[in-house]
Amino acid sequence: MITSLVMPAASFLSPRRRRSRGPVSRFAVPLCAAILLWFTACTAGGAPQPEIVVPTFDGTVDLEIGELDGDEAYLFSRIASVAEDSLGRVLVVDREASEVRVFDRDGAFLFRLGGEGDGPEEFRGPCCLGFSPEGVLWVRQAARYTAFELGDAAATYLRVQRRPFGGQGGAAPVTFDADGRLIDIGSLRSSGEPFVHGRVHVNADGSADTVVLREPETAAAGHRTVVVDMSGLAEGFRGTAQLYLYQPHGPLWLRAHGPGGVWASASRSLYAVELHAADGSVTEIVGPPDPGPPLSPEEREYARSRLERDMERGNLDEPAFEIPERKGPLADIFFDQAGRLWVEKAAADGAAMVEADVYEGAALVARYRWPSHVDPRAVPWATETALYGITTDELGVERAARVRFEPR
Repeated sequence: MITSLVMPAASFLSPRRRRSRGPVSRFAVPLCAAILLWFTACTAGGAPQPEIVVPTFDGTVDLEIGELDGDEAYLFSRIASVAEDSLGRVLVVDREASEVRVFDRDGAFLFRLGGEGDGPEEFRGPCCLGFSPEGVLWVRQAARYTAFELGDAAATYLRVQRRPFGGQGGAAPVTFDADGRLIDIGSLRSSGEPFVHGRVHVNADGSADTVVLREPETAAAGHRTVVVDMSGLAEGFRGTAQLYLYQPHGPLWLRAHGPGGVWASASRSLYAVELHAADGSVTEIVGPPDPGPPLSPEEREYARSRLERDMERGNLDEPAFEIPERKGPLADIFFDQAGRLWVEKAAADGAAMVEADVYEGAALVARYRWPSHVDPRAVPWATETALYGITTDELGVERAARVRFEPR
């Protein structure tokens, strides 16, 4: 059963400044922070409309870790994700180096773990980090998870857990359900449908319970599958392969996974998010019907070149998709470490700031804004006071970045 919660357009007006009321933390945003005000103006039907006023938090970059040259601990090849532990230390996954580097809260290097290989303490394709309810660090890789206990100057290896999905599924948050079971995310290829995705709850004995996330026709919106003759690509190739094409700025299906078993899904083309609670109940959060921003000339040119490349790769006679006039209203959805849902709105090309509506349950409680040059990548790591991501300079040097939020 799906409960629908429609947020009126009036509720998305600019937030008002809030005054401090004593010892309550300025970053605490409980449900009561969304204050419901009724104004006297009436609609044509005579009913008053609610206005929800929530605090806005503006972010600035207060830490960047990474250098062009110098100490190799600060040289990153390909940053996959950035996280924070309970002590405020910054953990950076370098996918190309197959390791995790740990820095103190001020950016000083402390130690590293991992390294390329198949040994119990080594990594193959590390991408994402998460902490179990007991505080154990889990590192998601292409085919397995590895668990470590972080100390002051080193990490202690604990165990390896094979991924039920094997090497499928790409990047995804490392989360645990309400019973403390590890949740793996991936594509259910055994179903015969390429776009059926699932959540696997891994039991202590290694068995798994699978939850199908979405039917293939819905998940495949904005995609197209093309069968390619591999023999024409290069000498030694034979047979056929499936090529998955994506519509530039199209209705991509978004998924988010949070702590305690909560998850959400949406399409970039519509501000309508299905919020799935740990008990299986579903609430639909519907935002204002505003369209996304129009594509800039540069974005249109990128889309055109990408479609031309796909025509060549897929041996197509015409582009697989049309180029839309506008982006969809949503850019991404993700959960922070407190379990709040962030709905990131699409920004116009060249915009200085990115904005997200933040929900606690189905209640809008805050808006967060951060510099657009900070890229949270596929698995954002956010708290009530910080967001971690990656910056890239004009030379292509990647740095781990921390954004600190202050109330407006």
